[in-house]
Amino acid sequence: MKLLREISRIAKQFISFPINFGNYIFGTFYYDNFLSKSKKTYSGNISFNERVVIFLIFPEKGITKSHLRSLNHFIKNNYSPLVICNLPLSTQDQKEILSNCWTLIERKNYGYDFGGYREGILFLNEKLKKLDNLILINDSTWFPISHDNTYFDFIENSNLDFIGATSHYGFPRLQLPTEREDLTKPLNFNSRNRRFHYASYALSFSNKILKDNSFFNFWKKLRLSGTKNIIVRRGEVGITQYVLKNKNYSHGSLIDSRQLKNILKNLSKEILIKIAQESIIENTSLKKFKNKFLRNLEDFSKDEVTAFIIILVSRQIIVFSLIKFLIEELNFPFLKKMLLKLDEESAYSTYEIIKKLDHEIFDEINSEIKENRLLRGFISVS
Repeated sequence: MKLLREISRIAKQFISFPINFGNYIFGTFYYDNFLSKSKKTYSGNISFNERVVIFLIFPEKGITKSHLRSLNHFIKNNYSPLVICNLPLSTQDQKEILSNCWTLIERKNYGYDFGGYREGILFLNEKLKKLDNLILINDSTWFPISHDNTYFDFIENSNLDFIGATSHYGFPRLQLPTEREDLTKPLNFNSRNRRFHYASYALSFSNKILKDNSFFNFWKKLRLSGTKNIIVRRGEVGITQYVLKNKNYSHGSLIDSRQLKNILKNLSKEILIKIAQESIIENTSLKKFKNKFLRNLEDFSKDEVTAFIIILVSRQIIVFSLIKFLIEELNFPFLKKMLLKLDEESAYSTYEIIKKLDHEIFDEINSEIKENRLLRGFISVS
């Protein structure tokens, strides 16, 4: 079975090589010289200041209340929203966005999130160097999902140059243990891992980075692609590696996975078991691993349960695997919409989290789920 999967992977790479090679050579040229000609730029009602958020949206079902709540939250925290929309808006949706932003740009959806982020950064151009801070956020999450979140306070007070909400691939992805005695083998966080990156749904850059010409050049030269996993690798991993290679820039995240072991060690064994039980796992092999050991966790030591949770996080991103813990115990303000699309079990677990949110926020998200077939595919909403 493993051999067949590897053969299938190689075959797919071979078949897609001409397209990927063409994208690599001509993708950015194609967008800049042809597709970008159709973009439209509109001035909004919010004034420009030294803190800008590029808010990338793809509102297939139109502008929602959660989009407007995000914009209001940006404005409340003294950020000028530059909205990049990867599809054309209706007249009414345009009107609502323009009432709550500094600038709106409608563009073709080429290059996915990073194509949109790039659009905003190239639009800012020389203004970049004068900004105190720039945030990139997309609408793949509901944000904020609480009224008292401290995300902007963290950005302002952390003194970090580059900030993510979370990071991926900090823990090595080792073969899943099959025996209990293998659970506690060392699994240490390391930002120098080859695929390590800060997740692109929320990224923050200080003036120290923004005034560096190489930052603008990174985006200008970014090779766009119509293939999602390629543009994610070039953009998401690429921008993180750009920052990490410059030793003068500090970096970190709101949820610091480097500290995850210490956070877990300060909790009781009962709470740790609850976290493990409530973890959201989509990957088939990881599900089997979880179910195999879950029934015996009561007999495990606290260190073994902690190690079990770290293994889950190492194999499935923390905003999926530990999202209930992050939101309910660490006041994490983001909720990925994709959680409702993974499978039935994940969707129901996520909806239970949503139902416990503030009544007003629940109503907004619930109405959005009702209107979007892709979000309600696995669940029944009232």
